[in-house]
Amino acid sequence: MTLMLILGGVAIVYCLLLLFRCAKYALPLFAGLALAFYLRDQGSGWMTILAAGLLAGFSVHAFGRYVAGSSAAFAIRICVILLFAGTAAAAGYQAGGALVELAGLDPWADRGMSILVALLTGVASWRDLVPPGNPIARGELHA
Repeated sequence: MTLMLILGGVAIVYCLLLLFRCAKYALPLFAGLALAFYLRDQGSGWMTILAAGLLAGFSVHAFGRYVAGSSAAFAIRICVILLFAGTAAAAGYQAGGALVELAGLDPWADRGMSILVALLTGVASWRDLVPPGNPIARGELHA
């Protein structure tokens, strides 16, 4: 029984780490799924749906990484990074609510833990999206 409790705790910690690592992929995943569902509703074949959904997801992720690390205007970079971090926080809120629901806590604790997981997931997405050697800084201040 003790071994199962230890393994359960390790599994929970691993699932939370996986949530934080995969948070940056929330926006590309939603973009790919949205395009795939749109094409499905239009009557496209499954190969077209799969290819277009994957291409949309990969291109949104690559474009976001490019803009976040480029020398684009400060406002554009912040907007793109906040878009990625916001969708990651929304996904983290739902995942945190589901995990806390399993614990059977009262609604206020459920809401508080969901908000905490959403904030942590958004920050994790922000840190994964912005390269460590390229911090977000206003270019006109360093001229």
